[in-house]
Amino acid sequence: MANTESWLWRTVNNDTGEARRFYSDGAALVATGTLAPRGFWQAHPLVQSVREVETGAGEVSVRIFLAVLDAPDAHDTAKPDRPADLRFSGEWKTDAGFWAAHPWVEHLEARQLVGDEPEGDCWTVALWLKAV
Repeated sequence: MANTESWLWRTVNNDTGEARRFYSDGAALVATGTLAPRGFWQAHPLVQSVREVETGAGEVSVRIFLAVLDAPDAHDTAKPDRPADLRFSGEWKTDAGFWAAHPWVEHLEARQLVGDEPEGDCWTVALWLKAV
């Protein structure tokens, strides 16, 4: 999952010195995977905006710009007895709480894969959506 796209560290809390990684255009996360249902990203309370680019074969690359940086903790949920509705992956890291904060998400499974160097770090997430 090597990506040559540039990114930078930005201090997000001057009191604590906390810094976060952002892409050069300000996106906090780039997720590649399943094309989400209409309104999915707009319904996410932590997302300010997204830019979606279809990559072919029903997949999309989504550049996610956050409205809120801190995600709540992800609570344990029961895995539904069906395949995941959406699957995404990306580089660096993701927070399970970000995905769990979405009101349409019933259950999620997030995996963080850590390499020897930060450039090798990546993640995957599978989402089960609530029945509507």
